[in-house]
Amino acid sequence: MEKIANKYRDIYNNPVDTKYVRVYKDLDDYVNKKMATYNEYFAKSNDTDIFLYLALIDNPYLLGLSIAFQNNDYELLNNSIYHYSKHRLLDITSGGYDHCWYFWNCLDGMACNYIEIIEKCYPVELGLCNNGYPFYVVASNLLMSLWYKNQQWMEIAYPAGEKFLSQKKGLWEKAIVAYLLALSNNDMDKATEELSNVCKYSTRLDRPKLYKCLCTEAHGLYQIARYILSEDDFNRIGIPDNNNFCKGLISWQREHEYPEKGKSILNYPDKLDVMNHILELPLPECILLNSSKKKTVDVEQMKKNLIAEFVTVKY
Repeated sequence: MEKIANKYRDIYNNPVDTKYVRVYKDLDDYVNKKMATYNEYFAKSNDTDIFLYLALIDNPYLLGLSIAFQNNDYELLNNSIYHYSKHRLLDITSGGYDHCWYFWNCLDGMACNYIEIIEKCYPVELGLCNNGYPFYVVASNLLMSLWYKNQQWMEIAYPAGEKFLSQKKGLWEKAIVAYLLALSNNDMDKATEELSNVCKYSTRLDRPKLYKCLCTEAHGLYQIARYILSEDDFNRIGIPDNNNFCKGLISWQREHEYPEKGKSILNYPDKLDVMNHILELPLPECILLNSSKKKTVDVEQMKKNLIAEFVTVKY
């Protein structure tokens, strides 16, 4: 595996670098600690609140990456991204925004070709976004316009993207918007340049070092292009040379014909089995609340829908 593997392992095993994240020695250590969590919070009450489970039985994403890099296991790497994406999306939140809230989720999910995410987070009937952090709105509208090949939407999204690039914004956000604009222009040289910039500027973000080692967002953007472009145009996009872009993962995905759905990286044992049922639930489709001037994600209704699915499947 590439340099990314050694760098990740070094950081993962350094207590100073992992001070603000949860790391585990191995899957047994993870399961033992989650069993302790179960005994503390769930055993007496027999609580089956799926959102409490999702909050307290934390996502083993960083551990999955560590094991994958240690064993040169690209399938596990792909599945770790899938598990991470599924867990996060089931834990329904909104930030007070409309469907633009899900932009990062879509990029992470598409890193493992989980294409269902885009159409669940951005249902075509919801139309373009207009309530949220400006970057989320601009980038989401460009993505939706490209994905659904909607020229009317692009006539709104494209000028907004150009305006965004003319403003004083972060280089990371600008690189992503510039990449999406390049795709709309079929400018593969520009797309290649900006995809590399996405990797480059992601290392400057204020987030734990482990999350900077693998730029899932750049992987997601790359795979999005594969779905919206012709094969010839897609093949003209150069794979980034940056150390936080995993070429081996791309090769594995290509060799396995880009599997569109991964699987959880472990089967939760014993009393933790409820997590298996939760992670098997269908992705919740985004619903907007229309009772206010600004549309927001209808968190309560989406949670009710997911609980109904859980009761049907589990009980």
